[in-house]
Amino acid sequence: MKFIQDRFTSMLEVKKSKFYASLFPLQSLEEVSFYLQECKKTYPEARHHCYAYIFMEEREGFLQEQKKQSDDGEPAKTAGAPILQRLERKELKNVLCVVSRIFGGTLLGTGGLSRAYGDAAEQVLSEAQLLERKEGKEIRLSIPYTLLGRLEYDFQEMGIRILEKNYTDRVELLLQMEEEQYLSLEKHIGEYGQEVVFLAIKNSRWYTS
Repeated sequence: MKFIQDRFTSMLEVKKSKFYASLFPLQSLEEVSFYLQECKKTYPEARHHCYAYIFMEEREGFLQEQKKQSDDGEPAKTAGAPILQRLERKELKNVLCVVSRIFGGTLLGTGGLSRAYGDAAEQVLSEAQLLERKEGKEIRLSIPYTLLGRLEYDFQEMGIRILEKNYTDRVELLLQMEEEQYLSLEKHIGEYGQEVVFLAIKNSRWYTS
């Protein structure tokens, strides 16, 4: 699964028709209508604002996915479907792609329209930064200064990230790790007995390119 965290836009010209593709991250389905209105204001000359989205959310412990596509007045399956296909190929989730078309005076035909909408979506996706979502734990530890160097080295070798260091009479570390790394950390920290103190633990989610 891949995600985006920022907006991305691009423009494709085909036989003087301009296809403005806009890519938006979705936090909720309510945002879809807001972004569509935004595109209509940004491109008032466009007769069609075709789109597709894929949205995934967790409900009662299960992941549920919703997809929708719209041709917005274009011939059936010439706009929304090719846009959705491009999103699916990239394995994107929680994303909306809107392609706003400004007619250039030359009819493209159904095949030409389908290629143009798909190519417009493909172009904006090629310019977007696609991220993978990771899930794991954040752990806050208290350690003596004498263990700092050794544990920093150990955490680096284990692929555990140190997000924060706070210095008082002891060193307080905020760590971030994937779920499987947490089990290794517990075992490793246990070797130091009471010198290392667990202060807090919580679930964490982050994105990597």
